[in-house]
Amino acid sequence: MSPVARTTAAIVVVYRLDADPDTLIEQLRTTVLHTIVVDNAPEGHPALANLRPLSDVTVLSNRNHGGLAGAYNRACGHLLLTHASIRQIVLLDEDSDASALRELLADPAVQALLHSDTTAAVAPAYRDRATGLRGKHIQLQRWQLHYLPRQFDAIEPVSFVINSMSVWRVAALRTIGLFNEGLRIDHVDTEYCLRARGAGLNVYVAGAHEFAHSIGERKRFTLFGREMQAGGHAPQRRYLIGRNTAWLARRYLWREPAFAFLCLTRLAYEVVGITLAETHRPAKLAALLRGAVAGLFTRHLE
Repeated sequence: MSPVARTTAAIVVVYRLDADPDTLIEQLRTTVLHTIVVDNAPEGHPALANLRPLSDVTVLSNRNHGGLAGAYNRACGHLLLTHASIRQIVLLDEDSDASALRELLADPAVQALLHSDTTAAVAPAYRDRATGLRGKHIQLQRWQLHYLPRQFDAIEPVSFVINSMSVWRVAALRTIGLFNEGLRIDHVDTEYCLRARGAGLNVYVAGAHEFAHSIGERKRFTLFGREMQAGGHAPQRRYLIGRNTAWLARRYLWREPAFAFLCLTRLAYEVVGITLAETHRPAKLAALLRGAVAGLFTRHLE
């Protein structure tokens, strides 16, 4: 275990009842100092109820209060109270493969960034299990957006990383504050990275490190010669995506005009993906539209 790994804890949020977190927990036990597993299933997860007691694993019950953001807040609060030696926290979803985490934490360049007071988080690149595509990353300026190529090996400053496998400095978490539970799931990571940016902290992706991850049930399609992927989410989730995207666009319009434009293109991307690559199109498009309208006129998310 590298010196950074010995001061790193992991938070794993388990929601789906068909998920089996045992493999992920065992990966983390040999990779980080301590692991918090948050049972976020509304009625409780049966696999976690039967998990044998482990000195380096703590199970917390959250029952989906505040969604994914609420699970992070409860676990971070517990870690900060009980493990004073922790300097980094890595966030994981139940379906992430953590096998790349050991090498990420052992990378000298990553370690240097995690020791810098201006760093918020460092993450590996992710490759979607369903489509085989690497995620695209953005460098945001107030009036401009720059998309990095899908494939790169350097460590690049970016504006956003997904929650899973992102390694956050505890000092940065204290500065940025709680995750926004009103967002529940979608754009929890986006909004948190925006607040990190507002606090003068940097987020990085280490392109030489990669992990497998699933976001929804993505479907690959091509438009004008470009490889794209549709989210595959159900109508209820499309409502949240529409609401949260529109809410963030309105909230950050004057401070980050380029980000507000990005939100509009994200909604358009959702429409194209649903139309060209998914089933149940009318229900999904209607839910997305209702959510977007709600986000434009909602002052405080609940």
